[in-house]
Amino acid sequence: MTRLIIDIHDPKKEKEVAEILLKIGGVEIERAEASPRKSANGKTKIKRALTPKEKKFVGELRQALKEVNDHITGKKKFQSAREFLHGL
Repeated sequence: MTRLIIDIHDPKKEKEVAEILLKIGGVEIERAEASPRKSANGKTKIKRALTPKEKKFVGELRQALKEVNDHITGKKKFQSAREFLHGL
């Protein structure tokens, strides 16, 4: 099986392109969300502002990753899974 990735810039053409590919036969179409574009410096552009809920999630995720990094470097000791489950 060969995989072909097609970027469709006009959302109105998506259905038309899918119909053409399906007419060929032996083709399976899987819709994927477009990934954000990258700027010249290699950083991902965010085209919209984050909602308060998303900002909270990103902050909590960063904090969690910092805690994992602290555990890996030995600055913080995590509770074992056994100790955690015993506490429930």
